[in-house]
Amino acid sequence: MAKSEGPRSVLTLPLLTEPWQEHILEKRFKIMEHLYNSLVSFELKKLRRLQQTPEYRELDKLIQDTPKDKRKPLYNKRTKLLRDNHFSEFAFKDDITTMQKHFVAHIATHIAHRTASDVWRAFDKYLFGNGNSVHFKRRGTLDSLANQKAGTSMSYKEHLLSWNGGQCKNPINITIKVAYPQTDYEREMLSLEHKYYRVVRKWVKTRYKYYLQITLAGNSVVKKKHTVKEGRVGIDIGTQSIAIVSDRGVHLYELADRVNTNHKRMLYLQRKMDASRRSTNPDNYNADGTIKRGIKLRWTYSNHYKRYAAQVRQLQRKNADIRKLQHYELANEILQMGNEIYVEPMEYKALQKRAKETTVNAKGRYNRKKRFGKSLANKAPATLILILESKLKNSGMEGLHKVDKWEYKASQYDHLSKQYHKKKLSQRTTHLENGDTVQRDLYAAFLLMNAGTDLKSPDQTLCEQTYERFKQLHDMEIARLKSENKTHLSSFGVA
Repeated sequence: MAKSEGPRSVLTLPLLTEPWQEHILEKRFKIMEHLYNSLVSFELKKLRRLQQTPEYRELDKLIQDTPKDKRKPLYNKRTKLLRDNHFSEFAFKDDITTMQKHFVAHIATHIAHRTASDVWRAFDKYLFGNGNSVHFKRRGTLDSLANQKAGTSMSYKEHLLSWNGGQCKNPINITIKVAYPQTDYEREMLSLEHKYYRVVRKWVKTRYKYYLQITLAGNSVVKKKHTVKEGRVGIDIGTQSIAIVSDRGVHLYELADRVNTNHKRMLYLQRKMDASRRSTNPDNYNADGTIKRGIKLRWTYSNHYKRYAAQVRQLQRKNADIRKLQHYELANEILQMGNEIYVEPMEYKALQKRAKETTVNAKGRYNRKKRFGKSLANKAPATLILILESKLKNSGMEGLHKVDKWEYKASQYDHLSKQYHKKKLSQRTTHLENGDTVQRDLYAAFLLMNAGTDLKSPDQTLCEQTYERFKQLHDMEIARLKSENKTHLSSFGVA
């Protein structure tokens, strides 16, 4: 499917489903999950057959031996070879049409074609992007279905969603009530042009709840209480914390701190799940406690295990909603401090990976190789950056200003001595030439706020003009953190 032009926004409204409607919706999700996996399997076989041909193998070897900046003509040649062998987005739509005819009473062509486009994007990322493989959908993991254009298969009118089956003798059509818009924001959003509709399901406690997502033409309506103000803002974001500095305020926060309680409860339940699984499947484990490999294992799950798994699923859904809410609240707070935001980009994928080298500590024990995977999954700092970028673009701004991290080195620079001093990660304070001691992350955000036009170094004049104000606000923030009766992250460096 061709990419749509222009900005887009999304409005989500709850569906007021009845039990018989939920049964039909659940069946349609199962059908599309089956069609998705069938199409992935069919296209993988087609691709493997093509990859075994001499022409493709020779071209692939030539791509590997060519520098990345000179591969574009070869990529174009490979794209043509794939298209000539019926491997393209339109070919995927033709293939799924053949599969979809067995379920035409429930699934219309426009819904199936949208799923084919989703599968094509996965293959496109695998062949031409940074994807490593194309995955199948596990049972129950397909969480949304959409049409290609408003009015085709799905239509919304007078607070009713009509989802019709395909063109056959006895199509199964359903009409579901949609919750009325409750705010001026929702009513104003509904007045925009509707592009297409998506039905989303979320597991809540013991069942699915369904929602209608309406994709609209144009930027989302800006709420009056979330106005964007002018000014420079520096952000130093880590795996669990964020430092924000502007002329209006200095703040040091833990990202999505309200997910911590649920996360601890979830870890407790996962340990109980593991104990239950081990007790009911003792033959599937080696003597050292590891799972047996190389043979097909059969697993038996107790009722206790299933109950714990349902609770974990519920907590994961809660954490996702809380994390998203807190990120949006924080993004709105940042935009009220200024609209010219400077940030140092981070390689989150590299931080997720385990350490390669095996090291030993002072006690003679092996250090763990895990790094920041769990923190990143729990706090999702990259999501906050994406939300900020989206909000800036919706307000007509350029977006975030990302400095050159290799040249800038905000955590090492001293604007008074104009020197770089490398520090250990455990060193949470910075001692400046004039004797001042400042929190490391807050000072890095201060330097980012005063970035030069080349985004490779701080602007010395701006640093000198704004430092006195920063130091006053910095001391107030540190005093606030110390006065709070709670344990802060070790990265804060606040006792």
